[in-house]
Amino acid sequence: MENVDILAKEEETPPWTERNIAVIDDFGKQIKSLTPDSVYLQLFYSHRQQFSTYEAVFTDGSKTVNHVGSAVVFNHLTIAEKLHNYCSVFTAEIYAILKALHTIKLQDIKKWIIYTDSKSSVEALLYSSRDSHPVVIQCIKLIYILKTNGHDINFCWIPGHVGIRGNEQVDRAAKTSVIKENFSVPLNAVNQTIKSFLHKKWQSQWDSQVHNKLKCI
Repeated sequence: MENVDILAKEEETPPWTERNIAVIDDFGKQIKSLTPDSVYLQLFYSHRQQFSTYEAVFTDGSKTVNHVGSAVVFNHLTIAEKLHNYCSVFTAEIYAILKALHTIKLQDIKKWIIYTDSKSSVEALLYSSRDSHPVVIQCIKLIYILKTNGHDINFCWIPGHVGIRGNEQVDRAAKTSVIKENFSVPLNAVNQTIKSFLHKKWQSQWDSQVHNKLKCI
């Protein structure tokens, strides 16, 4: 175990603040296991023709045993960062969305679609509450600021690993990120890591007790 910075809990946005999260659901009706990649690609091309006036940005998060990465891919810009290993894949995914929103804030372009293959991230934004992940609350607040400034921000779930170029690019970027971001770890992620550590330690001690009669029960 090691010392980590804990991400502080965010105050929920005021109840009078409009939290109208715009979601484009063009791909959710298909069953992924029954839908060929070629069908998804055609759907995506048709979708982009329909929303050709909107700038596309792709986000993704990745977690393996020794690496947690988060990435954002714009048309001419890729941002990839390595997060603390205690972070969950959900934290990596929602942090990528937050990073995309911060970058959008710096752009002159007003119309955007943020693509993610994480349904849980889209649902977390739609159904946020005072107990939501701190980064989700940060996203909600930033979306409100962007909309107040005239931005048209939309979210769209897309299937992963079907050949959509931006999704494939951001997936690789998240998995190979090496620039370490000074990102604090959510408290629930630390708690989960501690529980896992204690369980493994207990299991190791239990397994080493060869003559423990309880093991025979």
